[in-house]
Amino acid sequence: MSEDKVFQKKVMDSSPAYPGYTLTIGSSGSNVSIMQSYLNAIQRQMLPALNRLVVDGIFGNATKSTVMQYQGFSGLQIDGIIGSNTWNSIVYDYNSLPNPPKDEYPGYVLKPGVSGEPVWNMQTKLNAITPIYSGINKQAVDGKFGNNMSNATIRFQKQFGLNPDGYIGQLTWNRIVEVYNKYLSNKNTHVTPVYPGYILNTGSRGDSVRFVQSYLNWINSQNGHNWPILTVDGIYGNSTKQGVSQFQAEYGLKIDGITGSDTWTKLINQFNINL
Repeated sequence: MSEDKVFQKKVMDSSPAYPGYTLTIGSSGSNVSIMQSYLNAIQRQMLPALNRLVVDGIFGNATKSTVMQYQGFSGLQIDGIIGSNTWNSIVYDYNSLPNPPKDEYPGYVLKPGVSGEPVWNMQTKLNAITPIYSGINKQAVDGKFGNNMSNATIRFQKQFGLNPDGYIGQLTWNRIVEVYNKYLSNKNTHVTPVYPGYILNTGSRGDSVRFVQSYLNWINSQNGHNWPILTVDGIYGNSTKQGVSQFQAEYGLKIDGITGSDTWTKLINQFNINL
């Protein structure tokens, strides 16, 4: 296969796509982190002679040196600059690894605007756990970190004891992997959402309402209560109020259809018991 055809194939098979500008000394940001992380993975499984990098998102002399090593091994122009050919070759080789480190933290924060396989991985895992944790919104698995991904991340973080900033750093990454793996093993993780500090009633909106709706649906499904199935939309309407009233009646609480601290605590407790 000619060099041009090789590069055409690598362009076709390269995701994340080349950002449209070269990475060189002085460059910084998530695209530099991606390249550093991918080069480290290639070093582990394909080219052990490469120098390992600190994944810090800063294109310094060490990164330039490793890029030059990689270019030499790959038959590319050895200039230490990541242009389109070098980018596509690195991404192609990373995606071709026999044991891609999919569940290893990539070394950079996933946030709005970031795209690539790590985002795809997290989207897949968050979608997978929604049959139980339905307060987390499902989304298209497209490898792009947009508003839906940010919202899903926040709703995950709120339920599993993390700072709800909508970014996937190392703590959130590891927690998503942990919850997902336990889900696959039928050893589901308890939720710990904090009471919002105010009563939820007709007209209330937001993630706390989503969690109430989600937990009621799960408790209903596991105990055969035959309560109406609620739409998990974060809007506290008449159906949600009725569901809360039925829950309160079943579990010895004051029947008013309002979610105060006592109902919130009991709801979370019963959800966790039924996991």
